[in-house]
Amino acid sequence: MRDKLLFLSSLISFIFLFSVSFADINFNNLENKKVSYLDFFLLKYESALMRKAGVLSAQMFPTRVQYSNIGVRVKYLSKKNEIHTELYAIMDKNRYSKKKYTQKITDCNQVRNLMFYGRTGYSLFRQKRSADLSTDLMNRRFKANFFQDVRFTEKEMNFLINNMFVKVTVFHPINKNELSCSGKINDYELK
Repeated sequence: MRDKLLFLSSLISFIFLFSVSFADINFNNLENKKVSYLDFFLLKYESALMRKAGVLSAQMFPTRVQYSNIGVRVKYLSKKNEIHTELYAIMDKNRYSKKKYTQKITDCNQVRNLMFYGRTGYSLFRQKRSADLSTDLMNRRFKANFFQDVRFTEKEMNFLINNMFVKVTVFHPINKNELSCSGKINDYELK
């Protein structure tokens, strides 16, 4: 009996020491891995966009198209030195099964504007492009929203913004049709 207890305690000690040293080896290996600053920025950028998706959720008093789901995908194309962002916005099924509505290019632009700049960029009732979201203002708001806590120089930030593209796709849940627009992240209007 005593031999069994001694063997069992030795086995438990061995397993414990082995698991602790194995964990140390794994964490040390992970700490020594190198991550590029661009990869770090892309991860931070994509997670910020996913957090901002809530801005497109249903409004109590709707002043724009209501969306039920937003998808985000960010890709870096190393051969072109470009960052491509894809946004997928699915219109609210409950609301648009009762109303006849066809997506417009303004909806596409508003999705981009709300996600990146926190403004629609269009007048409330006439849905005409307003001047309150100029290219200069878009650049400043983008820097404030996505380069916060990231140590890029002004030149590096401008380079990244000039090489970032966006494609927005708005899906109608009932008619099963879609509308896409794309362009540079800071284009006045996507086409």
